[in-house]
Amino acid sequence: MTDKFEMHDKSRDAQYELIYGDISHVIDEARRSAARSVNCVMTAAYWLIGRRIVVSEQAGSARADYGKALLKRLSTDLTAKFGRGFGAVNLSQMKKFYLLWPSDRIFQTMSEKFESARREGIGI
Repeated sequence: MTDKFEMHDKSRDAQYELIYGDISHVIDEARRSAARSVNCVMTAAYWLIGRRIVVSEQAGSARADYGKALLKRLSTDLTAKFGRGFGAVNLSQMKKFYLLWPSDRIFQTMSEKFESARREGIGI
């Protein structure tokens, strides 16, 4: 009789390991997908922050002084509200990110990039 129960328990253990492994896989994949989504959204946010800084600086009268003062003030206020990641150096890097990657250099797909390069006579 015990052999029958042991086989039954082993069968349940095997079933449990299958469901546990399957659920673990679902959770791992969801977490990886969430991290990729967050990275994508934050990259877009940093680009937009850089754009807003550049646009604001272009409207300022004394550009260099205004730009430094703007970054310092933004850094203080954004850090107070959102915590780490918004120091003057980071904001300056976001500005550079926008300047180095203007919207005409950002493509949704490789085929879109290929078509743009083809029209301009540039090889990829």
